[in-house]
Amino acid sequence: MATVNLTKRQGRMPGYEYSAQILDGVTGPSIIVPPTGSEGARVTCTIIPGASTGKFQFTTSPDADVLADTAIWQDWPNGNTTSTFSDSLLAPVTAVRGVSVSGNIDIEVLV
Repeated sequence: MATVNLTKRQGRMPGYEYSAQILDGVTGPSIIVPPTGSEGARVTCTIIPGASTGKFQFTTSPDADVLADTAIWQDWPNGNTTSTFSDSLLAPVTAVRGVSVSGNIDIEVLV
């Protein structure tokens, strides 16, 4: 599985961002969450499924496991989502990824 990095935001709000479309039935790439100090980063995930269904997954596995594609992934507490929805993870994570359950979905991640 591929990994991607967040892009450093430009402008009024510091941080990082990522957006992508995930095709029908595909698990998107692992999106590496950068270290942001001892408290960890607040990660906000938005899913835009349109007429489709999707979800996010997150991991607290070590970076090496994410890169080796051996990380343990957990579904976000909101389960499969059929309408546009945002949620913030409360604890530090090493990576997140979007998953298309059916149809194409769009995702956005903000740190």
